Order: sequence, then structure tokens, then C-alpha cells
Amino acid sequence: MNYCGIDIGGLSSYVYVSDAFGKRKWCGAIQTTRGMLEGTLKRYLRSGLKVAIEAGNQTAWVYAVLVAMGAEVTVVNPHKVKLIAMSRKKTDKVDARILCELLRVDGLPEPVHMPSAPMRELRGLLAARRQLVQTRTKLQNVVRGMLRQEGTQLARGVLSTFKGWKQLLERGFDHDHLGVIMATYYESFVALTRSIRSLDKELAAWEKADQRVARLETMPKVGRLAALTLVSAVDDVERFGSSRKLVGYSGLAPTVRQSGERTAYGPISRQGRRELRAVWVQVAHLVAIDQSKATAPLRSWFHRVARRRGRKTAVVALARRLLVIAYQLLKHDTEYDVSRLKRKRRAVA
Repeated sequence: MNYCGIDIGGLSSYVYVSDAFGKRKWCGAIQTTRGMLEGTLKRYLRSGLKVAIEAGNQTAWVYAVLVAMGAEVTVVNPHKVKLIAMSRKKTDKVDARILCELLRVDGLPEPVHMPSAPMRELRGLLAARRQLVQTRTKLQNVVRGMLRQEGTQLARGVLSTFKGWKQLLERGFDHDHLGVIMATYYESFVALTRSIRSLDKELAAWEKADQRVARLETMPKVGRLAALTLVSAVDDVERFGSSRKLVGYSGLAPTVRQSGERTAYGPISRQGRRELRAVWVQVAHLVAIDQSKATAPLRSWFHRVARRRGRKTAVVALARRLLVIAYQLLKHDTEYDVSRLKRKRRAVA
């Protein structure tokens, strides 16, 4: 068996290959291209090849190339490879060699899950939509601030619709340059909104085709984006042994410090998928202010926690609980049933 560590870079990557006894067989820098990876590593495939790479923005395509070649690939979180993070002599060669050696002695941390091809596509669509929405929001904030400097206060929601923008442009401005600027920004707003709507159509097709999304949407205040974000992050729910694992993956689990007989819980770890955490905290906010029967047990629980720990902590706790419920729906192919929450509450009482 041959072992290989690759430190992936934007233009060039460093490759380190050793045999089963740790003896170096080849090392050097190559261009980060499909052809160079295949040409460099194909000679080692006959007797078996295991490769370790770190998670990064080029990991997906490099992983796909290596797997297609027939290599056994392990992707690791760079923050968890302490020998690399703490190395005083940190170079591409050192990083690649350490990855190779840790792989050979089975000393790497738990590998990073690589999503299936369909889930990669879904993640890409969701990421693109988030970027467009953030850009549109920034544009709206710039316009609002610019008009505030001229003494014009806009009502909430004016810049969120085509109608609001047109009314703003039709009423005119005291300074000619403002009219030019607003018209230009309006064109950008229109283009961004149409792009977002185009992506929404694509996401609607994903929503319709995936039964997991339909089950998640039976939960109160869980819509298309929240359900698709969870499905794309989870990929295969069976890879999570428990709901606690999923909560930890989202970064919503509290940090724990234990010394002797004393255990202290701190703020959430934030070590996980940021988009999953952000979306489900927003769902928790909506559930907390909802007045329907479907959210009654959850709201009661939320208010009890809020009285003891404060509203912000309670919202995060509610987001965790919602993820636990979502996990059960995916795990057992079932739908949200508020009566089960009520029965559980009575049983505890």
C-alpha cells in the first residue's frame, strides 16, 4: 500500500508519497490541475493508494478526481490536524508529509463527510442565492443611508419591491445626481431580484422532488429554504448516530469545560455549517412569536427557558430542539405531530 499527503494550493500543490514503512517514494510541487494529479499519482495505484487532503475551497473537485482514479481518499478538517496547526516549521512540504504520515499510522482525526453529487449541486444553488440576497440587502442599505444623509427617511419595505422603487424615483430628488444614482441602483436591484427568482424556481423543483423536504415542511415555520438547507447539509441522515451529533454538526451545541467534579457549559461552539445554524436560528425566532396551536408546546418551553436564561439563550436552545425534531422526522420517515410533544410534556410532569 502507498500513502500520500497533498497540500492543495490555488496554483500549485505539494505531494508527498511514502510506502507502508514510511519510506519516501516521491515528493514535489505540481500544478493544481486534473492532468498533473493523474500523471503524478497513477503509477502508485497498482499496489494501492491512500490519499489524505485537507478540506478547502478546491477539495470537492480534487476529491472527485482522486476517487475516479481509484484512490482511497480521506478529507480532514485542517483545524483538527494539530501537528500541522502547531508546527513551527510550516511549509507546504511539511504539511503534506505530516498528512501522509498521519494517514499511514491511522492518526488522522475523524474524516470530513464529502456530500453526494446531487447535494453538492443543491449546496451550490443555496450558496448562490445567499450571496445574491446579501448583495441586494447591501445595496438597499447603501441607498437608505445615502438618502438619510439628504434628510429623506424611507418607510420600511419601500426598497423591497419594484413598486416601492418606482414610487421613489417618480417623486424626484432635490439634487440631480441623486436621481441618476437611484436609477442606476434600481437597475441593479431589478437584475438581482430576477436572478434570485430564477434560483427560487430551481430550488422549487428540488423541493418538489425530495420527500424529505416535504416531511420537514410539516414542522411549523419551516419553509423551502430551511428544509433544503438542512437536507443539503445532512445528505444522508444515517451518518449521524444521534440527534446530538447533528446539533454538534450545526455548531449550536454548547461548549463544555470539565474539571474534576465541576462541569460548566459555555457559549455555542460555532464549529459547524454556518448556513445551517443561521437558518434554523431564524426558524426558532419565528416559532417563538407564533400564535398557532402547532407551536404551543414549543412556545411554552421557550418562555420557561427565557425566564431562567434570557431570550437570546432561549432562542438558541429552541433552534437546537427544532433540529432534534427535524432529525427524528428524517430518521424515521415521519411528519411533525404536535400531539406527541404534548404527551411528552405530560409524561415529564
